Amino acid sequence: MSGVHSSLESGTGRYEDVVRISEALAACREPEELAKTLADLLSEFLSFEYLDVLILKEGSTEVEWHAWGKGSGPLPDTFPDDLPKWHVYHTQEPLHIADWNADNRFPRLKQSAAEKGVEVG
Repeated sequence: MSGVHSSLESGTGRYEDVVRISEALAACREPEELAKTLADLLSEFLSFEYLDVLILKEGSTEVEWHAWGKGSGPLPDTFPDDLPKWHVYHTQEPLHIADWNADNRFPRLKQSAAEKGVEVG
Protein backbone atom coordinates (compact mmCIF):
# COMPACT_ATOMS: atom_id res chain seq x y z
CA MET A 1 0.00 0.00 0.00
CA SER A 2 2.86 2.41 0.61
CA GLY A 3 3.87 1.91 -3.04
CA VAL A 4 0.46 3.11 -4.11
CA HIS A 5 0.66 6.26 -2.04
CA SER A 6 4.23 7.02 -3.13
CA SER A 7 3.23 6.62 -6.78
CA LEU A 8 0.54 9.24 -6.22
CA GLU A 9 3.21 11.81 -5.42
CA SER A 10 4.35 12.02 -9.05
CA GLY A 11 2.33 12.90 -12.14
CA THR A 12 3.57 9.75 -13.84
CA GLY A 13 2.48 7.60 -10.89
CA ARG A 14 -1.00 9.12 -10.93
CA TYR A 15 -1.33 8.46 -14.65
CA GLU A 16 -0.19 4.85 -14.20
CA ASP A 17 -2.70 4.36 -11.38
CA VAL A 18 -5.55 5.75 -13.49
CA VAL A 19 -4.60 3.48 -16.40
CA ARG A 20 -4.39 0.45 -14.07
CA ILE A 21 -7.81 1.21 -12.57
CA SER A 22 -9.37 1.85 -16.00
CA GLU A 23 -8.04 -1.45 -17.35
CA ALA A 24 -9.29 -3.37 -14.32
CA LEU A 25 -12.77 -1.85 -14.62
CA ALA A 26 -12.91 -2.43 -18.39
CA ALA A 27 -12.27 -6.14 -17.78
CA CYS A 28 -15.40 -6.46 -15.61
CA ARG A 29 -18.35 -8.14 -17.31
CA GLU A 30 -21.03 -8.06 -14.60
CA PRO A 31 -22.29 -5.13 -12.50
CA GLU A 32 -21.50 -6.91 -9.24
CA GLU A 33 -17.94 -7.63 -10.42
CA LEU A 34 -17.49 -3.99 -11.44
CA ALA A 35 -18.77 -2.71 -8.09
CA LYS A 36 -16.52 -5.05 -6.10
CA THR A 37 -13.47 -4.28 -8.27
CA LEU A 38 -14.11 -0.53 -7.96
CA ALA A 39 -14.43 -0.84 -4.18
CA ASP A 40 -11.21 -2.85 -3.96
CA LEU A 41 -9.29 -0.37 -6.12
CA LEU A 42 -10.65 2.72 -4.40
CA SER A 43 -9.82 1.29 -0.98
CA GLU A 44 -6.14 1.63 -1.93
CA PHE A 45 -6.63 5.42 -1.94
CA LEU A 46 -9.66 6.12 0.29
CA SER A 47 -10.96 4.84 3.58
CA PHE A 48 -14.66 3.97 3.39
CA GLU A 49 -17.12 1.41 4.74
CA TYR A 50 -19.69 1.16 1.93
CA LEU A 51 -19.79 1.59 -1.84
CA ASP A 52 -23.19 1.60 -3.47
CA VAL A 53 -23.11 1.82 -7.29
CA LEU A 54 -26.22 2.89 -9.16
CA ILE A 55 -26.46 3.30 -12.94
CA LEU A 56 -29.55 4.99 -14.36
CA LYS A 57 -30.94 4.51 -17.83
CA GLU A 58 -29.91 7.38 -20.06
CA GLY A 59 -32.30 10.31 -19.86
CA SER A 60 -34.43 8.86 -17.05
CA THR A 61 -34.54 8.08 -13.36
CA GLU A 62 -35.11 4.37 -14.06
CA VAL A 63 -32.41 2.15 -12.58
CA GLU A 64 -30.36 0.25 -15.18
CA TRP A 65 -28.51 -1.70 -12.50
CA HIS A 66 -27.62 -1.44 -8.84
CA ALA A 67 -24.71 -3.19 -7.17
CA TRP A 68 -23.15 -3.11 -3.74
CA GLY A 69 -19.35 -3.09 -3.90
CA LYS A 70 -18.33 -2.99 -0.27
CA GLY A 71 -20.25 -3.38 2.94
CA SER A 72 -23.14 -5.47 4.16
CA GLY A 73 -25.56 -4.87 1.30
CA PRO A 74 -27.95 -2.14 0.27
CA LEU A 75 -30.88 -0.96 2.28
CA PRO A 76 -34.23 -1.32 0.52
CA ASP A 77 -35.02 1.27 -2.14
CA THR A 78 -38.59 1.73 -1.01
CA PHE A 79 -38.11 5.47 -0.50
CA PRO A 80 -35.82 6.69 -3.29
CA ASP A 81 -36.45 10.38 -2.64
CA ASP A 82 -34.96 9.93 0.84
CA LEU A 83 -31.71 8.31 -0.31
CA PRO A 84 -28.40 10.14 -0.75
CA LYS A 85 -27.97 8.72 -4.26
CA TRP A 86 -31.19 10.43 -5.42
CA HIS A 87 -30.07 13.69 -3.83
CA VAL A 88 -26.81 13.44 -5.81
CA TYR A 89 -28.65 12.58 -9.00
CA HIS A 90 -31.04 15.52 -8.75
CA THR A 91 -28.45 18.11 -7.66
CA GLN A 92 -25.63 16.71 -9.86
CA GLU A 93 -23.24 17.62 -7.05
CA PRO A 94 -21.05 15.48 -4.79
CA LEU A 95 -22.45 14.72 -1.36
CA HIS A 96 -20.27 14.62 1.72
CA ILE A 97 -21.83 14.06 5.11
CA ALA A 98 -19.26 15.04 7.71
CA ASP A 99 -21.45 14.15 10.69
CA TRP A 100 -24.21 11.62 9.99
CA ASN A 101 -25.75 12.17 13.42
CA ALA A 102 -26.10 15.93 12.87
CA ASP A 103 -27.40 15.70 9.28
CA ASN A 104 -31.21 15.79 9.02
CA ARG A 105 -31.70 15.24 5.27
CA PHE A 106 -32.36 11.47 5.24
CA PRO A 107 -34.51 10.58 8.28
CA ARG A 108 -36.15 7.43 6.84
CA LEU A 109 -32.77 6.08 5.74
CA LYS A 110 -31.39 6.66 9.25
CA GLN A 111 -34.37 4.84 10.74
CA SER A 112 -34.08 1.92 8.31
CA ALA A 113 -30.32 1.64 8.90
CA ALA A 114 -30.83 1.63 12.67
CA GLU A 115 -33.51 -1.08 12.38
CA LYS A 116 -31.10 -3.23 10.36
CA GLY A 117 -28.25 -2.65 12.81
CA VAL A 118 -26.16 -0.64 10.33
CA GLU A 119 -24.03 1.89 12.17
CA VAL A 120 -23.29 5.00 10.15
CA GLY A 121 -21.24 7.94 11.34
